Amino acid sequence: MTTPRIVTLPGSGASAPGSSQPALDYNEFIQELGGSVNSIRGEINDAFEDMKLFHQEEPDAIMRKSGAHSARLSYIRVLCLRIEDWYRPARDLRMRELEPTITELANQYQIASRLHSVRELDWKMESGER
Repeated sequence: MTTPRIVTLPGSGASAPGSSQPALDYNEFIQELGGSVNSIRGEINDAFEDMKLFHQEEPDAIMRKSGAHSARLSYIRVLCLRIEDWYRPARDLRMRELEPTITELANQYQIASRLHSVRELDWKMESGER
């Protein structure tokens, strides 16, 4: 039986095996991003934490939170676009994490908007409006 090979991942503070370059520090503050890669990942995680609780909230609150997170992450997405030519982790962060999150926030906004419209229609029907 062979022994499993230990692979050091970038961002763990050590160099990758067989590499002469030091690993990337994802906690390093990047002035152009206004934070580190890990701090931006924290904002993405905050958006998903809020989305986990959307099933317990009213549609208008969901729309407000989705809009707020979407605006902030879209701004960060633009910042990533500006520096990804010289800072490669920004491209990966944008494509693999920011864009899917922004897409999901847009989906959640649409669902909440439809639910709000249905509730509004129900309220009008109950009150006798046509």
